[in-house]
Amino acid sequence: MREVAKELYIKGKSIDEICTALGITRQTFYYHKKADFKKGIDWDGLKLSNLRSEDELENKEALFVNSLIENYEKFLQTAGELNPEHIEDLHKFAKAYWSIKAPRQINPKEIELKTAKKTIQTIANLALSQKQSEVTTWLSENADLIISSVLKNEK
Repeated sequence: MREVAKELYIKGKSIDEICTALGITRQTFYYHKKADFKKGIDWDGLKLSNLRSEDELENKEALFVNSLIENYEKFLQTAGELNPEHIEDLHKFAKAYWSIKAPRQINPKEIELKTAKKTIQTIANLALSQKQSEVTTWLSENADLIISSVLKNEK
């Protein structure tokens, strides 16, 4: 149940939605969240990492660019002749667009998390190919603990 609550939370479901779906109280939800945090599993960090996925960024960028173009066209219709103030406004639009296109800062923890997950997946695949199902079972049952331990030891 803790894993389901965590996965729903990471995917962006509200706490009320999670509690209703699982038939638990908010207190129970926070108990599990806090217990995992003590083990080094940060639900909020995982949720943020999930929200920063490349697919979501592309969708948000497309919405932003469409809104930017639409608002700039409205601006041009009402502006009449361009003067230095209008040029400055155009510069602000361009700067806003660049800030969305510019490479975002790299979060080292996010890279470490992806690397740890990829390592576990690679080991599991190797174990499966060599018919070592007990290894894959153990890895899948303990993946969160392994990742949190690795990230905790990196500090």
